[in-house]
Amino acid sequence: MQPRSIRPLLLAASFLAGGLALTGVRAAEPEPAPAPHAPGQLPAAVDLDKKIMTAVSTKPHLMTNLQYLSDVIGPRLTGSKNLDRASKWTAEKMKEYGLENVHLESWEIPVAWERGPATMRLLEPNNGRNIMVASSAWAPGTKGKVTCPVVVLNARTKDDVEKYKGKLKNALVLRSPPTTIAPITSLDYIGLAPGAKLDDGPGQGRDGAPKGKGLGKKGDTKKDDAKKDDTKKDDTKKGDTKKDEPKKGERPMFQGFGAFAEINELMQKEGIAGTVSQSSKPHGLITTGGRWRGKDRGEANDGPVSVTISHEDYAMLWRLASDPKQEVKVELEVTNTFIPGPIPVYNTVGEIKGSEKPDEFVTIGAHLDSWDLGQGTTDNGTGSSVILECARVLGALAKEGIRPKRTIRFCLYTGEEQGLIGSGEYVKKHKDEMAKTSVSLVHDTGTGKVKGFALMGREAVKKVLAPELESLAAVEFEGLSLRFSGGSDHQSFEREGVPGFACVQDTDEYRLTHHTQSDTFDKAKEPNLIQGAQVMAVTAMRVANLPELLPRAKGAAPAPKAKGDEPKKDEKKEK
Repeated sequence: MQPRSIRPLLLAASFLAGGLALTGVRAAEPEPAPAPHAPGQLPAAVDLDKKIMTAVSTKPHLMTNLQYLSDVIGPRLTGSKNLDRASKWTAEKMKEYGLENVHLESWEIPVAWERGPATMRLLEPNNGRNIMVASSAWAPGTKGKVTCPVVVLNARTKDDVEKYKGKLKNALVLRSPPTTIAPITSLDYIGLAPGAKLDDGPGQGRDGAPKGKGLGKKGDTKKDDAKKDDTKKDDTKKGDTKKDEPKKGERPMFQGFGAFAEINELMQKEGIAGTVSQSSKPHGLITTGGRWRGKDRGEANDGPVSVTISHEDYAMLWRLASDPKQEVKVELEVTNTFIPGPIPVYNTVGEIKGSEKPDEFVTIGAHLDSWDLGQGTTDNGTGSSVILECARVLGALAKEGIRPKRTIRFCLYTGEEQGLIGSGEYVKKHKDEMAKTSVSLVHDTGTGKVKGFALMGREAVKKVLAPELESLAAVEFEGLSLRFSGGSDHQSFEREGVPGFACVQDTDEYRLTHHTQSDTFDKAKEPNLIQGAQVMAVTAMRVANLPELLPRAKGAAPAPKAKGDEPKKDEKKEK
């Protein structure tokens, strides 16, 4: 973490609304008010930081915009009418906030899809249980209500596959044993342990926790959780299914990889009703996913369904269906609708033209699309609202004559949940501008405070940018990390060599709510989003006003040459 400077902290204390308590720092004498600047002349950098942060915290539009996105427009699945409405609404907000060149950039998907009602009821054993179920996106539905035997397909080899011939007709197939879900108190969901500081550890997820483990004091919380969690013992009887559990480090979905093709071929020939997946979240939360196949066609309107149920219900069905003496049947109905394409989808784009270098760019963005079980609030209405707030504040400054030297471009991408497709289309469309794009900043981990940016190993950028962001220490921005961060639209820019950085945020329930029916407006926290908008707006302005574009080289910055190492005048360099 970049060390904090005491002076910026003291400077910041005098202007933050309501006052900011700085632990361990004695109050300094009030700083004199910034000297007025002439029209069209930029104020001093630190004074401009103050002005931006104060403007964000003064009558913000964040929650008003986020509530409209969540409650009025609702979930925004790529290709849906709701997303189309959201794209056009955000364009109007950008115009209202004074952005220039506001427009919708179109790209296409082969087919749109709408979720309909889905029900599942346990018939045998007849205990009256209704099972909450959700279809995968772009998957077909059933033809009315169908009765399906539930079959555990436990095949690892080609010989295992043979045992299931003649047993899968109209079956609902479970292909992987239930996994052990961490308890809701696990640091796996929290991300950074309380009080933990941003670090430079490699292989980090975008929410600040390493892939595969939490960041508690002992390092690996999964080991600690396993000692407390007796789920495996509860889910097995005399070792019936324990032998089928994945080996350490093995992903359940790939257990039968050796016979993968044979299993798929058998299920197709036998005519299964569909497959069932388990949710990766606790306490009845259901996750969703899915996308169309191919660039020129969508899914067929009929065929096997693909559904997800809660971990708890999946474990129950697995236990029942693993007992050879127990017949297991469910009644299933899934209603989905395909809308023939091609379907236009839009990225929303607006900008503030640079005063000195209008053909060089800083982009700040978020993805506007969402999954559709909840409202798409924390994934990623929060990020979208933060970008709109940056547009409001920086647009107002531009009206005062305070413009960035480079153009700041505000982008709300779509198709992120299907594989960063909208940002990829943006990069294609603006390919000629990539060499002149200094950075792409992305806000996409829910409602948690922004602790830093993940610099993807770019030490040279850290050297340039860290001193520029010292003022942000006043709003609990910890600094810049060299960690690698994946899973969002900054990666589309990284692939083109443009520095692309995602915010490292406090997780704040993100891992629990995202992609589930619990991704709703009540999870949003206004103070954290104000802080995120302050960080994004200040960073965008600072980068836009740098003398040069941010360096692109990864790794350490080149070491300065020692005196006397420079070639003498007229001396030829060795090849």
